[in-house]
Amino acid sequence: MARIILTSVCLLLALAPFSFAADGEGEGKGKGKGSGRPVTTIHRDVAIVGGGAAGSYSAVRLREEFGVTVVVVEKDSKLGGHVNTWVDPATGRGFDAGVQNWIEINNASSFFERFGVAVQPNVRSVLDQHFVDFATGTRLTNYTPPPTADRSAALRRYLAAAEQFLPILEPGWWNFPEPSQIPVDLLLPFRDFAAKHNLTAGIPQIFATTGFGKHNFLDSMTLFLMRSFDFSMARTLLGLEANFVPVSRRNQDLYDAISDFLGPDALTSSTVTDAQRLNGNGGATLEVYNWATGTTTRVVAKKLLFTVAPTEENLKPFDLDGDEKSAFDGLYYSSSVVGIVSHPSLPLNASVVNTPAAAQPDNWVAAVPSYPFTARFENYPNSTYYRVIAVGDQTFTKEQARDVIQGSFDRMVAAGTLQQTTPPQDLTFHLLESHGPVSASASKQVVDTGIIQKLNGLQGSRSTWYTGAAWSVHLTTSLWRFTDTVLSRVVASL
Repeated sequence: MARIILTSVCLLLALAPFSFAADGEGEGKGKGKGSGRPVTTIHRDVAIVGGGAAGSYSAVRLREEFGVTVVVVEKDSKLGGHVNTWVDPATGRGFDAGVQNWIEINNASSFFERFGVAVQPNVRSVLDQHFVDFATGTRLTNYTPPPTADRSAALRRYLAAAEQFLPILEPGWWNFPEPSQIPVDLLLPFRDFAAKHNLTAGIPQIFATTGFGKHNFLDSMTLFLMRSFDFSMARTLLGLEANFVPVSRRNQDLYDAISDFLGPDALTSSTVTDAQRLNGNGGATLEVYNWATGTTTRVVAKKLLFTVAPTEENLKPFDLDGDEKSAFDGLYYSSSVVGIVSHPSLPLNASVVNTPAAAQPDNWVAAVPSYPFTARFENYPNSTYYRVIAVGDQTFTKEQARDVIQGSFDRMVAAGTLQQTTPPQDLTFHLLESHGPVSASASKQVVDTGIIQKLNGLQGSRSTWYTGAAWSVHLTTSLWRFTDTVLSRVVASL
C-alpha cells in the first residue's frame, strides 16, 4: 500500500438610456420592459459580472484602494465561486470540496486578515493510496507510483523549462508574442513537452493537481497546461512556495465576509438578462433579474468588468460585436464537478485513485484516465466523508457527473474491490457542484490566427474589461495578481 501527501489547489433587460446622476449615485424607479414591475435604477462607477474569486476581489480592491463605487452581479446565492464549502449539519464542521488551499503570492494572506479570517500554514494530510481502474472496478496489484525523488526531480525539470516563459505568461498575456514568434515548446501537446523534458515521473502529480480540471490533459497544448499548472504551483509542490488555509478550514468564510462588506452592492441570486455597452466612455447599462425575489435592478455603470468564463451562454445578454465573437468563438473548455459523498464501504484514511490498468507496472503516462472520469474518492481526515471530482468536456453536466461517480463506485463493488452493504445502498451525495466551464483553451490553428492578441485587444473595448481564469492563471492568488494589473487600467479609464 503506497502513501501520498495530498496537496491540491487547487474559478433582463429592457435597454435603458444613459443618464448618469450628477453625483454618480442616483437611485430611481422605472418599469421593466414588458413586466409591469417596478425597476430600481442604481448608478455605479464599475459593474462587475461574477462574484467568484476575481469578481469579489475586484470589488474590494476597487472600493477600498481606489475609492470606486461598485456593484457585483452573481448568479449564485452567495459569493465565492468555486470554494464550495459544505458544513456538516450534525457537527458544524466545514468541508471544502473546491479550492483546497491558497498559495502565498503577493502577501495574499493579508487579504484574509483584512476580513478577520485567520489563516495558518497548510498541513498536508497523509492518506493511503488505493489504485483502482474505475473502468472495471478492479484494484491494481502491480502498479508502482513514481518514487518521491524521481517525482521531485521531474517537477524541478518542469520548473526550469517553464520559468523561461514567465515574462510572457504571467501575470497575464500582456506581453505575449505574435503567432510567428511563439516558442515552439508552448505549442507542443503536453505529452510531447513532457517527453522532451523528461517529465514522465511527474505526470501523475501534475495530473492530480491540474488534470482534474482538464478533460484532455495529455493532449492539451502546453501553453494552456501552464495556465493551470503554473510556476507557483510547481514551486509549492517542491516546498519553495508557502501555502495556507483558514484556521476554520472553511474557505467560504472569506467570501461571506466580503459579502457583508459589500452589503447591498452584492446582487446575489441575480443574472444579467440584457445589456447595452457603448464605446469610449459611453458606459454600460445592465438589467439584472433576481430570481429569488423576482425583482429587477437597472445598473448604469461607467465601466463593466467581466469576470466569469466568456462562454456563449454567459455572453448571450451582451450583444457581441464581430471582434468579440471572433475572439471568444475560438475558445473551448473542460467541465469538472466536485462533490462530497459518504458510504460505509469506502476505506477510511485513504484516497481511492482512478488508475487505468495499462499504467502497470510503472507506465506513468498511461496513469491518466480517458474522460469522462471520476478522479478519486478522497477521505477527509477524521471523518466519514469523501471528496470526489468528475471531469468531462464542456458539455459535461452535473447530472452526468453524478452518474459517472456512482458508476465508478458500483463497478468497484461488483468487482469485489469494495464490499457492498446489506441491504445494498447507493452513495450519499451531500454536495455536488459544477466547476464548469473551466480551463479555457484553444487549438494550435486558432492560436496561429492570433487569438491571444484578439483577447487582449478586447480589454477596454465597449466600456468592458476582463479578468478571470480565461485571462490568466487559474489558481486564485495568481489570478488576483493578474486582476491587479487589470484594475489599474480600469481605474485609469474612468
